[in-house]
Amino acid sequence: MEDWVLERLRDFVGRSDRKTLGPDTAQRLTPQSMGAHSSYRVDRKLPALGRGLVIAEEGIIPDHARVRRVFHLTNAIVKYYYSPFYLEAQFPGYQARIAWLGGRQVAFTRDGRYCAFATDRAADFIPDAFFEENPELIVCLAIGGAGIPYAKASHNGGAEDIVARGTEILEHGVREPLATADKYELFDKYGIESPEHVGPFDAGDVDDIVDWMKEFEAAGGTGVVLKPSERHHRPLKYSLPSALLHGAPAWLGFDGAGDQDPYFERLLQAACAATELGMPAEDWDWEAVGRSVLSSLAGVTQQVAEAGVLASECSVWLHDKDAAEELLVQLEERAPGTSIERLGLEAENDGWRLRFERRFGEATAAIERRLSGASYRD
Repeated sequence: MEDWVLERLRDFVGRSDRKTLGPDTAQRLTPQSMGAHSSYRVDRKLPALGRGLVIAEEGIIPDHARVRRVFHLTNAIVKYYYSPFYLEAQFPGYQARIAWLGGRQVAFTRDGRYCAFATDRAADFIPDAFFEENPELIVCLAIGGAGIPYAKASHNGGAEDIVARGTEILEHGVREPLATADKYELFDKYGIESPEHVGPFDAGDVDDIVDWMKEFEAAGGTGVVLKPSERHHRPLKYSLPSALLHGAPAWLGFDGAGDQDPYFERLLQAACAATELGMPAEDWDWEAVGRSVLSSLAGVTQQVAEAGVLASECSVWLHDKDAAEELLVQLEERAPGTSIERLGLEAENDGWRLRFERRFGEATAAIERRLSGASYRD
């Protein structure tokens, strides 16, 4: 490992945390490359370094700010915030950080890996002028739609291709995101779309906030992220009851969750949110809630029983053929318990249409064991 890597990390963490960068630090850094780009990522969290942080020659790309979830938003506001804040609508999709490296936009996933798909498509949403004039900045994009290669079908936003929204702006070598008002100003200046947002508010505005959330819930919103006006405050995430009760994930507890019940915390969140918004239990359509929860479980079980495998087909469009080839390699590398089957790569609309199937081997095996008649201790 080059000397500059650890030197840059020491400058990043500051004097008080430098002693935590011991001999094992290098063992937690994973080298990686994509085309002409190379860097290191923090593969396992260190005391002073978050998982997903990237060290490139151009600078350190900080990891995503960890967003803590709250079950009661207005009480959390009174408890944690003394300065103005914004409410930003949650946007369904996966997170990518877009940095300016080697004179082009380069994307990294939440865990710090290169993302060929977002690298190829990022310029559709962020003009190069943003980075040419602000090369030290990094844009966090939430990317959704039917044509994304990572997210599960229930989280894809339902668009024909893809849509993206800017959620944060980071700086090379700086832990905290840019202040929220400054972020919105830059997004507006360069035509980068951001999620719906309102504010600024302060702790005395809780009644207005509840009224706004009731309207947002009625309009089909899924939840909000509380974005602070000061850099050192952490954001908070709050989900709305309808999305929690009716938006059950398709794979339930079989996708790496072991035998734990994945719904208890989700249902408790819904109950707390409904109480806060004054929505009594007798007003809910419990038949629709039950159908949402159980239909996905019945569907995946039936698929394994009939087809012998739990799988989903994906179709994505990219500008560059090499990006499509690189994406297949990256999907195989980062999909434990799954396999990727290439179905086709064809020219389409001055780009390339890649189709592939993701087969969930571990989830298939878990369902097959239960269908086989195997006994389990209660």
